[in-house]
Amino acid sequence: MEFKVISPYCGLHMEGDTVKVFYLESEDLAREYVFGNAQDAQEFCNAARNLDAFMINVPKGKEELYHLEFLEQIIKDKEYELSVHEAIPEDEQEAG
Repeated sequence: MEFKVISPYCGLHMEGDTVKVFYLESEDLAREYVFGNAQDAQEFCNAARNLDAFMINVPKGKEELYHLEFLEQIIKDKEYELSVHEAIPEDEQEAG
């Protein structure tokens, strides 16, 4: 799966009604948003891309947190399901 890097801290991948947001400095591999239709997914994806213009005065190292908060506000009235895919710590990978 390919994702498009939209900023130094974030990438996106959209397929149908699903948008995956990858925060490059996060422990989460991806946050997967599944919407009821492709139009809501596209609007969310566009908003995620456009938020970078508002991140100019955000303190260094806080970009992901602010971006995520802005996205949550944008979709608070939309119906969606969220799955957070977390990275498995290396010591647990070796044990498995």
